[in-house]
Amino acid sequence: MNTNEITRYTRIGEWVFEVKMVRALKVQNYGDPYTSCASMTINGSDLYIDSQMTRDGDDFNRKDFLTFYKFCQQMEVQHACYDKIKNGDRSPRKIEIIQSSQVKPVVQLGKVS
Repeated sequence: MNTNEITRYTRIGEWVFEVKMVRALKVQNYGDPYTSCASMTINGSDLYIDSQMTRDGDDFNRKDFLTFYKFCQQMEVQHACYDKIKNGDRSPRKIEIIQSSQVKPVVQLGKVS
C-alpha cells in the first residue's frame, strides 16, 4: 500500500479532483478485517469526524489521534471537529491543526465508559 504524502486537490487534464469524504480503516493490510473505522468530511478549512467505531473494546488512543492529526496536516485543514462521548454525555470538540510537522499536538484523551 502506498504511504506517500497525499494532497487535497489533484489536477488531471481540465479537471480538479478534491478530497471531500474519507473512510479510514485501522488494518494491517487493505482487504483484511479491520479493527476500527472512521468517516470524515472536509468542508472548507474544517475536517469533521462524523463517526468513529472500534470493535473488541479497543479505545481510540494517543497513537490513533496522532495519525489522524497527521492526516489533517496533509489535507491542509485548520481545524478538526468531533464529538467526545464520556459517561454517555456528548460534547463537541474543535482542535486547531498546526501545519508544521515540527510541532507535536497537545493530546488529552479520556477513556470512554
